[in-house]
Amino acid sequence: MPDILAPLHSQSTQTSPYFAWWLRANGTKYFAGTCACNSCRLSSGYDIQAWAFVPKTNIRQLDGKEMDYQMGTLKRYSHSKGAYRDFCGNCGATVFWHCDDRPGIVDISAGLLDAEEGARAEDWLEWATDRVSFEECAQNRTLVASVSRGLRAWGANHA
Repeated sequence: MPDILAPLHSQSTQTSPYFAWWLRANGTKYFAGTCACNSCRLSSGYDIQAWAFVPKTNIRQLDGKEMDYQMGTLKRYSHSKGAYRDFCGNCGATVFWHCDDRPGIVDISAGLLDAEEGARAEDWLEWATDRVSFEECAQNRTLVASVSRGLRAWGANHA
């Protein structure tokens, strides 16, 4: 189970293959959330990274072909064994995070989604509001605590 649902240190890293944690709203939306881990902070250059969790089979190239991690200008950085970050080789934008433990799920940088309704892409995504992933590891704990409080308030108002 990913840290966004429960602190990683409090649970097993094994997720049941029958628990589709990335699907929400009766399968009509993908799960999305924010991460404050050091790896995300160092690679994005900001204290919080927003991710959408999408099955790789649902990501297509513009020509309709299956998603390929070598497509276009994507470049890869492996920050630890079995974990990968893909970014734009032209502008440096964070694009994907994925790992060998979850081969079918890709974390997509939510800021890259081009939804008609705006940056939160709420027609596509259901945002985690209970916690910021790896909040306890945050470098800027004041900022992350403020974001976490804001998410909980926003979630309570939109429940």
